[in-house]
Amino acid sequence: MFEDHDLKVLLGNSIREPEVDYDDAEVQSELGYPVEEEALKEYFYVTMIDNIGKKDFREEYLSVYPDVMSYLTIHKQVLVEAILKQIKQVYDFIPSITVDTNSTKDVESVLKFLEFIEYDHEDFIIEVWTFLKPETNPFHLEKYCEQNKIKIVSEIEEQLSSRDFPWMIADFLRTYNKEDITAWF
Repeated sequence: MFEDHDLKVLLGNSIREPEVDYDDAEVQSELGYPVEEEALKEYFYVTMIDNIGKKDFREEYLSVYPDVMSYLTIHKQVLVEAILKQIKQVYDFIPSITVDTNSTKDVESVLKFLEFIEYDHEDFIIEVWTFLKPETNPFHLEKYCEQNKIKIVSEIEEQLSSRDFPWMIADFLRTYNKEDITAWF
């Protein structure tokens, strides 16, 4: 019936359970609809998480980002932990430093890191390319990358020493498997 996991979450979780007393939750909720608000929050989270590593990530991510940022840090902890778990599954990467999901700064760092590995790395790649100066046909970029892995990794490391990156991005560029980083590149 439903092909999208995020729609299942939204619709399935927005149905009130008959045996639950929602009086206190209605008073504490922002709009007075605690079940629907929780279902919407879970929908936003699932939309972000399920699209990691997919080509339409940017559009899906940016469509829910403003709503996600309106939640308190304590509510974003679950999201950040799920993002890190999904990054591990999709990219086979675990940060070398444990992320404190209680910190607003670290929550923002994880989201910036996610943006960088998914779509916001164009400036970085252009910078690396300008120093590589490939004299090749633009249709053979993948072949060039395969043949010049060492050169690419060397230039990435040079960029790390000459520019200031947020710690998670620097950690990714420094510690990510060198075979996989050229594929990501």
